[in-house]
Amino acid sequence: MNYKNIEKKDYKSSFEVSLDQESITKIIDQKITEKQPTFEIAGFRKGKVPINIIKSKIGPQVENEVLNDEISKNISEISEKEKIESLIQPDVQFKDSYNFSLSFFLKPEMKLEELKTSEIEKISADVTKKDIDDFRDKVRKEYYSLESIEVADDKSIIDFEIVNFGDDQKKIFSQKEVRIDFNTKTEEETFLDLKKALSKAKNKSNFNMSTKGTPIEGKIKDIHKKIFPNNDEELIKILKLDSVDDLNTKISDKLNEDVNYLQKEFFIEDLLKVLSEKKKINVHSEVVDLELKRKYQIDLSTLKDEHKDRIDNLKKLTSDNIQKDFIFSELVKYLDAKVDQKELQEHIQKYYGEKIDQRTAETAYGTLLRNKIADQSMKTFKIKETKLSLEDMMKKGSHNNEPSTNSN
Repeated sequence: MNYKNIEKKDYKSSFEVSLDQESITKIIDQKITEKQPTFEIAGFRKGKVPINIIKSKIGPQVENEVLNDEISKNISEISEKEKIESLIQPDVQFKDSYNFSLSFFLKPEMKLEELKTSEIEKISADVTKKDIDDFRDKVRKEYYSLESIEVADDKSIIDFEIVNFGDDQKKIFSQKEVRIDFNTKTEEETFLDLKKALSKAKNKSNFNMSTKGTPIEGKIKDIHKKIFPNNDEELIKILKLDSVDDLNTKISDKLNEDVNYLQKEFFIEDLLKVLSEKKKINVHSEVVDLELKRKYQIDLSTLKDEHKDRIDNLKKLTSDNIQKDFIFSELVKYLDAKVDQKELQEHIQKYYGEKIDQRTAETAYGTLLRNKIADQSMKTFKIKETKLSLEDMMKKGSHNNEPSTNSN
């Protein structure tokens, strides 16, 4: 790789970058060769497909993967060599696959040590016996058992089999065995057609109907009605718990976990808000415009005057979020907040299970990092204690629409 600085401003530093095409070609060829032993295609035995044919099939894909890796690696290398930290993701403009311009938007200096006396609100709530009782009453209205009945009504749950389950029916139903709950609130056409056709149906009977122009021949397997528990003893049977005390303990643990989560979220938001007000940074308009284009696909040069107020609001929101993201990243460094792999795996196992995608893993990491920032900041900054009832804390959580910062 070769690069040279082509622009230097107080908020921006830009470079022209040329990748080493010869070395990248070698990496591409090596990766294609590595795939040969397992590559299969009609007309050749596994592992015997000629390299030139493999290259014609997957060459562009491998080239893109290698180029993306090399570009990311070289951006990091330039950032490290030039001692540059970018306020937002660097801007890359390609001339061709191997040559591009690269712009870093420079982070301002911030000394968090000078802001330690800032007063941050810490909201807390105690979980009372009344809170537990109220939650248990709510659970009683949500959990139920099913009892078979002979004739359906408009509140029944019906299990049925589609007898003529063919291509047309598969466009409407994903499987042959179907359960429909008439208590569902929806205006979806097929649901309404089924409810109209089956609301007085008899158990184990056959039926014929049409929905979306498609004939449905069905056989009712069972009709249920929901049986809600009348008291705590019936509720714990449905939940398969040993006692009401066992249920109360689980409710208490759940509510305290919610309080702990909300306390940290409120604290982080107030921390970022207070520090943003104390140390206002100047986010250049070019940075804001670039983020608007990235996040909202807004090209400011094409907008008409009637959209000005909306765009001005989006610009302010974007600028505020950039500032909060910057402060959050500074807090991570200042507090030396880290999430270790074991901790992350345990969190994922507890809240998400075994199989997760990359986005879920990043969300889990972000949650843990925010928790660490909150815990350590509560020991670092000046605290203003505020006590709320659990009900008020939950209401504040449901109505808290302040934009949150990125955390990874």
